[in-house]
Amino acid sequence: MSDPYNLARSILQKIACTLSATGSLMIASQVLQKKKNRVKLQQIILLAISFCDFVSSSAWIFTDFLMPPKGNQQSCDAQGFLLQFGNSSNMMLMVSLQVQYILVIKYGWSDRKLDKLKPYFLSLPLGFGALTATVSLVLKLFNPAYWDCWLMPYPADCTSTYEIKHGMSDLEESNCVRGDNAFIFQWAFFFAPLWAHAIVCFVVMYKMTKSVEEAEKKTARYSGKSNRNVQSKRRQSIQAINSEGRLTLTEVESTGQSGQIELVLTKRVKLQCIMYAIEFFVVWGFKSIARLIKLFGFTVPPVLFPLAAFFLGSQGLWNALIYFRPKYSTLNEDHWWQKVWIIVRSSLFCCTKNRRSGGSTVCSIMFGSARSSFGAITRSFRGA
Repeated sequence: MSDPYNLARSILQKIACTLSATGSLMIASQVLQKKKNRVKLQQIILLAISFCDFVSSSAWIFTDFLMPPKGNQQSCDAQGFLLQFGNSSNMMLMVSLQVQYILVIKYGWSDRKLDKLKPYFLSLPLGFGALTATVSLVLKLFNPAYWDCWLMPYPADCTSTYEIKHGMSDLEESNCVRGDNAFIFQWAFFFAPLWAHAIVCFVVMYKMTKSVEEAEKKTARYSGKSNRNVQSKRRQSIQAINSEGRLTLTEVESTGQSGQIELVLTKRVKLQCIMYAIEFFVVWGFKSIARLIKLFGFTVPPVLFPLAAFFLGSQGLWNALIYFRPKYSTLNEDHWWQKVWIIVRSSLFCCTKNRRSGGSTVCSIMFGSARSSFGAITRSFRGA
């Protein structure tokens, strides 16, 4: 990779990761500030996603100092471990979030029923990330890989044991110093789960959208008592979306008619689905394209490296844009920057006296809530 592309990669990656880490901190702050958010499964999943993204973004910000020659093998191992844990846990937690959506919206699951699955929604993704990162560390798979330390053979052009056993080389044994068969672990530990997540994501979003459309059609057929029952049933789904700040119950009820309620809900869910699909392809699209190009034996265009580094590092930013979009639209300020400042101030500069808490600072509440939330995540491992 030529120096101009490497320089562009380094600059764009640091900008994206800084914004991503900031966005993740903002989401975590919003979750921890409100008691109702701290007990909801959906919000705890978002908190875990933000934590994992913050870990990955922080590791990428200092990538130039952790990789050789500026860094050493120990710092390379540390970065590889953090990236594998953060990224693999993150994508699995996104699957948990999507499954939680469909259980609430399509099947009408209550919070009490969801709590029974809470250990699996949290412990399986985080356990997968921790397990794959630990195995990779033990097998010495973390080595310099383009712009970071990840699952890679060393030297990069060495011959693996798999290639020798399948007659792809005349060597009798592998000449890899570290990371033998690393490309197999790339697929097993990351790319196969990543593309499986894409399929699950689209299936869930499609079913969720169809479910809301069918509910809209049924609502239009009923009147009187049955109509009120349908409205009551859908209210639970509306509140579930509201816990993430996507759709407020007051906003829906102001439309008056139950048919209009379903129409608003359908449009909001459709938009939500589209935004998550766009986010997935924007974040992981360029890296997946580069992987496919290399898989078919072609040379990866150097421009893909800075693009992939920028969008991979910006996931927390996109999550924050989706998370705070409804709140932004409800603010009455005249200028966009005033709305942005209100959101940023309430998320990042929240260490002020809170009258409702008897003079305690919001930060002290958040730190105590953080201990409780991560304690709940820890207990989920024991319960799984």
